[in-house]
Amino acid sequence: MTMILYGECVSARSKAHVRICELADEGCDLETDGPQGMFDADFSLWIGAMGPFAATATQRNARRIAVRFKEPLDGKILRHFNAA
Repeated sequence: MTMILYGECVSARSKAHVRICELADEGCDLETDGPQGMFDADFSLWIGAMGPFAATATQRNARRIAVRFKEPLDGKILRHFNAA
């Protein structure tokens, strides 16, 4: 089973609560129940209380958005969340 983290995406126009899965240094997948229009532009991702991490959507389907970080996440951040 994949660990699911909770976070928030913030763009210039809106915010959306998201579920974060497949967290890796280069990106992750997001699931949201809200409108996906905010993922048409760059946004910031908060993972719990950590962030903001600059990101952009690379692919999406009805419920999942593939995200690529503008800068790779530090290994300490990944270890923190993988230890949870």
